Formats: sequence, C-alpha cells, structure tokens
Amino acid sequence: DGMAINAWPVSKRVQAGLLYLPQHCSLFGQLTVLDNITIVYQYHEAWKNESLKTFQEEADHWLSAMHLLQTKMQKVNTLSGGQKRKLEIVRSLLMKPRLLMLDEPFAGVDPKSIYELKTIFTDLAHRGIGIVISDHHVDQLLSIAQTVYVLIAGHVVTSGAIKEVLENNYTKENYLGTQFYHEM
Repeated sequence: DGMAINAWPVSKRVQAGLLYLPQHCSLFGQLTVLDNITIVYQYHEAWKNESLKTFQEEADHWLSAMHLLQTKMQKVNTLSGGQKRKLEIVRSLLMKPRLLMLDEPFAGVDPKSIYELKTIFTDLAHRGIGIVISDHHVDQLLSIAQTVYVLIAGHVVTSGAIKEVLENNYTKENYLGTQFYHEM
C-alpha cells in the first residue's frame, strides 16, 4: 500500500497481513495438527472477536482443501514433508494474510504434493492473496509465476514475465545454464 514497513516490528507486519514461511518446518512437532492451528485462534488478532465455532469451521474448510482433515488428531512429527508444508499454509491462511512469502516451499516435498501446492498458490493468488516464492528450482515455478526476479550475489540481474527471463542471455549464461534449456 505504498508504506515503508522495514522499520516495523514483526508483530505489526503480521497484523498487517504479511506472513513468512521459512524453508524449514515451523510447526510444533510434538503437538497435534489441531493444536498447531488452534494456536492461531488463541493468539492472533484476526480472531479476537470471532467465535471458536467459526474458527473451527474455517480451519476444517482449509484442512479439507489440503487433504488433511483426517490428520487433525495426529502429532505433526508423524506427517510427511508435503503434509507439514500444507499444514503450515493452513495455519498461515487462518491468520488471514494479504501477502504470503515462502522460502523454498517445495524442499523435501514429494512430486504429488508439489503439484497440489502449486495449485493452491495459484488459487490463493486468484483470491487476491499475494504470493512471493524464493526458490532455486525454477522448473517448479514456470507454470505458476507471473513475474520472476533472478538474483545473483544479492542483486536483481533480470526480471519480468517468464518468457522474458528465459530469453535473457545473461540469465541463460550465468544462472540457468544451457543444460536447463536442453531438458525443457
């Protein structure tokens, strides 16, 4: 919204709807799936004036959409990598984000779950939730990204639509390499 937020404390950024999911699992492994998401209801401002029943209905909706409803009573450390990532996204969605930033969201995730996550990210973008993905696996992003930024040594070397970035000679030579194009 045109505001500089880099001086804001993390709590204020989260309240404004900016959420970050790190590459490594941020869930509480010894707690159940239900406990991991109920924490949102207990501590997040978005649910301050809402009933527990309303929260549970929305939680069940997202768990069902992620094919996790049957895991509600399981401890998180028994879930697969893909299930954990989807649960992190459910927890994030329950915080009602405006922008969701994901670091390496496909790391340690099986191919079927990667496809499901890509579908989810596309759906969220269509719902008006901004999605920013930082990932080295360009091939996983080609089908979903609208704008791509290639960073080398911390500097943006090219940006634009996928086609522009793929056709950029500097990107071809210094980031993707010729093998990438042969495999495509």
